[in-house]
Amino acid sequence: MAIERKALTFFEKEKLCEERFDASGPFWHLYTDGTRMQNVFVTKDLFEIGLAALGVSCRLVPQVKLVSFELMVNHLHLIMAGQREDCCLLFEMFKDRLIRIFSRNDVVVDLTDFNPHILPIPDLKALRNEILYTHRNAYVANPDFTPYNYPWGTGWAYFSPLVDKIQTFDLNEISLTAARKITHTRDLALVRGLRCSENRIFIPSFCDIQLGESMFADPRSYFNALTKNVEAFAQIAARLQDLIFLTDDELFSVACKISEDSCQTKKITLLSPEHKIAIAKELHFKYNATNQQIRRILKLDPTILNELFPGG
Repeated sequence: MAIERKALTFFEKEKLCEERFDASGPFWHLYTDGTRMQNVFVTKDLFEIGLAALGVSCRLVPQVKLVSFELMVNHLHLIMAGQREDCCLLFEMFKDRLIRIFSRNDVVVDLTDFNPHILPIPDLKALRNEILYTHRNAYVANPDFTPYNYPWGTGWAYFSPLVDKIQTFDLNEISLTAARKITHTRDLALVRGLRCSENRIFIPSFCDIQLGESMFADPRSYFNALTKNVEAFAQIAARLQDLIFLTDDELFSVACKISEDSCQTKKITLLSPEHKIAIAKELHFKYNATNQQIRRILKLDPTILNELFPGG
């Protein structure tokens, strides 16, 4: 006879998440400034080098748990649990490995300005938003991606039933030459436990996906929050000084809400130029909207926008 298990209430789930947060921290958001860097990961091969360097570095600093990350063309975001100095050490090992691998492969990239900034994550709510913000990075920057299909980060693996169905293999199952080619390291003892899929490092073998997932009450709460926590994403972007953090569709929804609150209508096309300019200022200063985004959403003259927000 099957035993019925009592489903946890929302408050019970939240309590468990709080307990896990308290037991697993401290948590940090380490990121680099893409505005100061040339493009680094411009090909699939270079992204795979980045994954390999990050996976090996995680193995070399086992006291740090990487719970979420996104590797972008010219910057990265890492959400980590561990002591601050250990998290910084992991990044320095990652950067050092990149320099050496690039040098061996005649890749000319100046990583002088590829330097970390690290911010503490004070509570569970903040951790959730930082994970979500990280998983939205490529989605916001490139219309070809969603938070669920970007291959150079952890977003695709969160709450995905497909993760356990992906065919992977241990480095010991292939030749020494092949293993060294994938990991870009000669001492394979350093990377024991790493697994591969399609001749690249398998992200869940060096990221603690389960720890990250356990910070959310359930999959529904995670997926709902991915596109709804606009105010929280605005605050994170301000902390990180990111340039773009909302898509055109999301900004359009924000503009409609502002219009409804201030002008009692969601129909932006009916607004006067003065009201559109007022909304444009809020989109620019509060939500980091670019002039191009504001022009597309509010249909304002580019000349007016350039006068309002020079260089925007």
